[in-house]
Amino acid sequence: MRTLFAVAVVASLAWVPAPARADAPPSLGEIAAREKNKKRGKPITEDDLRRRRTGGTVSQPSGAGATATATPTASPAPGSAGEKKDAAAAPAEKPKTEDELFQEAQTAWREKVTAAQADITNWTGEIARIQAAQNDNTGPLYGPGRAARADALENAKRQLAAAQATLENLQEEGRRNRYR
Repeated sequence: MRTLFAVAVVASLAWVPAPARADAPPSLGEIAAREKNKKRGKPITEDDLRRRRTGGTVSQPSGAGATATATPTASPAPGSAGEKKDAAAAPAEKPKTEDELFQEAQTAWREKVTAAQADITNWTGEIARIQAAQNDNTGPLYGPGRAARADALENAKRQLAAAQATLENLQEEGRRNRYR
């Protein structure tokens, strides 16, 4: 009886996980990550850059260190001359170059290829799952569930063939347009 009790105590202690590195100092990577998070402040947006500053610094934009109180400027009424000047002063968008258009088209093509490859992976996995369920002989061999799985398997194979055809068409398009 004592040996059984001793074996049970040893087995239960073996299953309790020991605290891993509870007393160990943090690694350099952990320290660097903490310091990086400390240094991060409020991200500067384009609105912040466009906004007219009346005083202060980037870290204290309201002029916490500013001595004078700023009076807010009133915006011109809609349709007034001041608004028209601002609209005319804004530069028009410059047209994109051929290289920029090519890069955008290539990026869109890569996204389509990635999506097609993901579809192929998903349908291949689905076929494997359905085939494994179909090969399970523990249930009735001629029941309605087996017929439904057979239909689902055929549908998954059709979807896989369509996804493979889409990928081939995209690869051919990439060859024609010299995408990498």
